[in-house]
Amino acid sequence: MKAELQSKLYAAYPIIFAQKDLDMTKTAMCWGISCGDGWYDLINELCENIQNHVNNFNRNKPEEAHMVCQATQVKEKFGGLCFYTYGGDEYIDGMISFAESMSYHICTDCGQRSAKNESNRGWIYTLCNSCKENK
Repeated sequence: MKAELQSKLYAAYPIIFAQKDLDMTKTAMCWGISCGDGWYDLINELCENIQNHVNNFNRNKPEEAHMVCQATQVKEKFGGLCFYTYGGDEYIDGMISFAESMSYHICTDCGQRSAKNESNRGWIYTLCNSCKENK
């Protein structure tokens, strides 16, 4: 993902991406968000929903009962989004699972609806026909 889009996500969700500056021995977020720009909207919506859920859960709770949800790695693998976290709950796990499923139908390059395609080098990408021709 382009640095400018990644920075927008980091700025909008500083708690979710709190591990971005940690050492590689502690987190994989030090490598940044490793996917195409086409999934920016999908990741943004997922993070917004996670943050809203955490905020609502934590409202009027004592500090020791607060829920935390931090991304530990965000990447593309086998043509789909992988969004790994520390903390959260089953509701957040469901949102992540849904977003990961949706990624198989969204072009990783441009964000248009697509189908999973395999490139001639054996890598699996989720690309629309237009972006597949340009790969």
